[in-house]
Amino acid sequence: MPRGGRRQGTPGKAYSNRTDMGIDYNMQQDATPAAGGVQAPSEQAPMLSVYPEDIPNLTDPTARPAEPLTDGLPVGMGRGPEALMNRDPRMPETSQLKRWLPLLDPIANDPETPDSVRTLVRFIRGS
Repeated sequence: MPRGGRRQGTPGKAYSNRTDMGIDYNMQQDATPAAGGVQAPSEQAPMLSVYPEDIPNLTDPTARPAEPLTDGLPVGMGRGPEALMNRDPRMPETSQLKRWLPLLDPIANDPETPDSVRTLVRFIRGS
């Protein structure tokens, strides 16, 4: 005999203590995303193709031919660890963003603007 004993109840009839089992749910009538009431957009974003030859390879030529491989290490050719101290690779990019500060300042001064946006504007202004 299976565990739990013999099944009780009449097939096809709802149990009195489970009234929700007797309700016929019409999923098309509900407008929830899980029920399928919200349709996905018909126009999808174009797929960007990434090909293997687009990804850098170990056999590709270097992007920095004038910089030794050991630059920034305490041994070998090139500068030592002091080369890594005051170098911010974002500086050229952020200096290019300074031209947008007249447009970003009113957004940063708005009281409803998140702190992260204000921090970004301060970072751009300080670079």
